[in-house]
Amino acid sequence: PEAAREENQLVEAGGHPPLPSVTYGSSGRVLSPQVVSEARKLFDTLLASARAFQGSKELPAPSVGQFVRAEISQRVTTAEGGESSQRLQLAVLAACLKLECCISGTHSMDLVALEPFGEYISLPGLDCTFPGGYSSLSDRMLSALPEGTVLLNKAVRTIQWQGSFHEEGDNARDFPIRVECEDGDTFLADHVIVTVPLGFLKKCHQDFFQPPLPERKAEAIRSLGFGTNNKVFLEFEKPFWEPQQQLLEVVWEDESPLEEPSTDIEANWFKKLIGFVVLQPPEQHGHVLCGFIAGKESEYMETLTDAEVLGTMTRVLRTLTGTTLITLPQ
Repeated sequence: PEAAREENQLVEAGGHPPLPSVTYGSSGRVLSPQVVSEARKLFDTLLASARAFQGSKELPAPSVGQFVRAEISQRVTTAEGGESSQRLQLAVLAACLKLECCISGTHSMDLVALEPFGEYISLPGLDCTFPGGYSSLSDRMLSALPEGTVLLNKAVRTIQWQGSFHEEGDNARDFPIRVECEDGDTFLADHVIVTVPLGFLKKCHQDFFQPPLPERKAEAIRSLGFGTNNKVFLEFEKPFWEPQQQLLEVVWEDESPLEEPSTDIEANWFKKLIGFVVLQPPEQHGHVLCGFIAGKESEYMETLTDAEVLGTMTRVLRTLTGTTLITLPQ
């Protein structure tokens, strides 16, 4: 209810909802809120600069990752505070880059082109939790429509999109599109909005559309990529975090965006984890943390059993917090 208020739905969060947070370092300490805030402000400034190149023909770097790292190397290495302060700031910036990987759905921001980066715009408003799940939203929308308006489980075989089709017995009305379903049913239309996944388009677009799509669209389908995002849900008998904390951030203090990341994913996959969101409200969800991880590390995690993931997450949280944790197996 709080997030759904009108004033909260006008907030420009930019994909980064402002949550009361605590930042744990890999040395088992809570990091200085001031240091974390300063690093995050710098990163936000660099991201804003990266979005400003939309439509530019001359670019300082081909990717967002390369641009941001070049800017960091100039600004942080010349900053005040000594070597230890700089190392900590670089570690926080490395964590910020991992968060952007989750938001952009990519293994590395080096795979995200700089010029079109500004095209992605987040809608205003704070995140809302749907108690009945996402389907409760579509169910509410469907309730206002006449029964039978929306058809489900109608697998489409082919979309013929440059024709001249007519309803049986009615030659006066001309339709450019015919949708053929696997069960033999057909539908005529003036327009069709296709929202199938990119993976399906890569595999099937040549046969799915008749005639085939223009070459520029086919090339876009071939060239576009997507990454892997995963969530990790951990349930606890008792919370080890404070009641007001809604985000537990993770910073590995030996990392830097200016250094090549480890290629040993099997040994270090969990370091790609950006942290945990506390699911709200606790009385409905229990004491549950939701962690986010993206990229090849996320894909590797899918090869592990639930017990292996649980064991690793428990060790990580014990290292970060110095707390004896009791997790509930799912």
